[in-house]
Amino acid sequence: MKKRAFLNISIALFALAVVAAFAAAQATEGQTAKGVVPQNLDEILKNLTTYEGGLESEPYWDLRNYVLARKDSPVERKACEEKLAAFLGTKATLVAKTAVCRQLRVIGGPASVPALEKMLLQKETADIARYALEKIPAGEAEDALVVALGKTTAAQKKGIIVSLGQRKARSAAAELGKLLRGADLDLAGASALALGKIGGMDAAEALGRSLSAVQPPLKNLVASALFECAEEFVALKDSQASFQIYDKLLGEKLPPSLKLAAMRGKIATSGDKAQMLILDTLSGPDASLHAPAIAAVRTFFKEADIGQAAGLLSKLPAPSQVQMLAVLGGYPGKVVLPFVVEGARSQDTDVRLAGLKALEKTGDASSALFLARAAAAAGRVEQAAARTSLWGLKGKDVDEKILALLADEKDEGVLAELVQSVGERRIFAGKSLVAKLAEAPSSAVRARALRALRAVGTPSDIPGLLDLLLKAQAETDQIAIENTVVGLAQKISNPNGRAGAVHALLAPESGIADRAPLYRVLGKIGDGSSLAYLREALADKDTGVVDAAVRALAGWPTAAARDDVFEIARTSKSEVHKVLALRGFIRMVGLDRYRLPEAAVADLESALRESWRPEEKKLILGVLPDFACPEALKAAATLLKDVDVKDEAKLALDKIQKALIKE
Repeated sequence: MKKRAFLNISIALFALAVVAAFAAAQATEGQTAKGVVPQNLDEILKNLTTYEGGLESEPYWDLRNYVLARKDSPVERKACEEKLAAFLGTKATLVAKTAVCRQLRVIGGPASVPALEKMLLQKETADIARYALEKIPAGEAEDALVVALGKTTAAQKKGIIVSLGQRKARSAAAELGKLLRGADLDLAGASALALGKIGGMDAAEALGRSLSAVQPPLKNLVASALFECAEEFVALKDSQASFQIYDKLLGEKLPPSLKLAAMRGKIATSGDKAQMLILDTLSGPDASLHAPAIAAVRTFFKEADIGQAAGLLSKLPAPSQVQMLAVLGGYPGKVVLPFVVEGARSQDTDVRLAGLKALEKTGDASSALFLARAAAAAGRVEQAAARTSLWGLKGKDVDEKILALLADEKDEGVLAELVQSVGERRIFAGKSLVAKLAEAPSSAVRARALRALRAVGTPSDIPGLLDLLLKAQAETDQIAIENTVVGLAQKISNPNGRAGAVHALLAPESGIADRAPLYRVLGKIGDGSSLAYLREALADKDTGVVDAAVRALAGWPTAAARDDVFEIARTSKSEVHKVLALRGFIRMVGLDRYRLPEAAVADLESALRESWRPEEKKLILGVLPDFACPEALKAAATLLKDVDVKDEAKLALDKIQKALIKE
């Protein structure tokens, strides 16, 4: 124990020593970088002469801080520059001269150039010299870099070319143009990039002269550099110069991306000739240039003259027609509707689809029948587009047109589409027409009419629908009517007053013979006041009524019928009813998540005692984890030996255990 205590103390003392040493080192570094700077530059340079870098960086920081302290004083700056330039001629280390060049990059001027120019021609110092010259604003620095191009090796030239590009040396354009046309492809590529950065007319002309002569991939570099020049002219609002560059680029064999960019640029800088250029491009043989031309239509063609571009629609290849129709969708229908309809009638599927979509924005009342017919006849994708456009057409006159068409249309498919649009468009004035069509000969029309009535109908329509329900023969019709009744009943704000119309028909004096459909509706509506009617129906002599009541209670949307369905599960002589009731009971137990877990588990155990099939046992095991408690564990464990559900029992146990651990 004593040894361990001693060891811990030793480690702590060592850690404190390390922290203290680190703090001292940080303080020393701060003083070196930010503290008192020696006032004598000669002394600083003397210390710097043998500097080799590394951790001992005081000479560098002394020089840096000295220069920064004097860079804003013209007199001190000049004196400092002269001494630094002279230092470059000494036998100081390369690292020391690099440090000086970094400072000349900040304060250098004409006085620094001669010394740097000499270094520029030496292999060891060329890079650090051009690094300084690159930022010195004096013209002499630029001249030194240009002159050096003719005196250095290829390796050094490439670095100088890069520096000329960085400083945007316009005076170097001629020399770089020569290198661009030279045999050394590496230097030619560097020259192309530099000329692009330099910009201006001389650089653009040098690049333009070489564009046709050079081969890929150098050609692509030259083209990209010309794009940079053109962008500069655009920024300077020299549209003529940029237009000429884009035009020249379009005359060359270039990758598609560059040609498209050139076309976009040419159109954008063509001024009042833009419309004609777009029309000529769309009429021309090169379909690859259609995309930028069509994209520019919205910018250069106003409402009054869009017909010129739209008139070319049918002459364009299919992909271009698709793009043009998307653009036409942004114009008023009164000027482009005929062209859009033309596209929607195309033999090409993609074009037809694009036209149908564009009709949503450009169509009017005259488009309603066309879209309804298209929806009735088209495949799934086009049908969806036609329906969306029909439902989205703007204007009260469109609603009126649809209602007028409803009264006269004979084609069942078209009629079904028109009926559906009444619901989707919420044309409330069409309620009576839709209600009549709920009894149409066509099953498709009846189904759409009932669905539309859910949207535009009111609770006052429920009695008529119930009469229709009692007359319906087909099960599909019965289900559709029931769903519509339920939808309209949900519009009644009082949840316990939604089934009033159904209750009225269940009264003895109503004389209704087949009441089973009415009980099914009660189950779907879920009005709490209907439970008494369903309980009474369980004792009815009509087996159809009993079956409907059982199904309504088993599907009850809340836990209010829990005790009712358990009693059915316990006492019914019908196996079907027992299963329906049992499954409903298990579901309802799970609905009430805020019960005491022990009480819920007790109910599930009761259900388990009534269960003889694995399906219901699995349902119980699925609900048990929602009421995690020791009793739930015991209930799940009882099924571990049941071969049919042992896997589900293990899973339920695992979930319950995890839930209990979290608690």
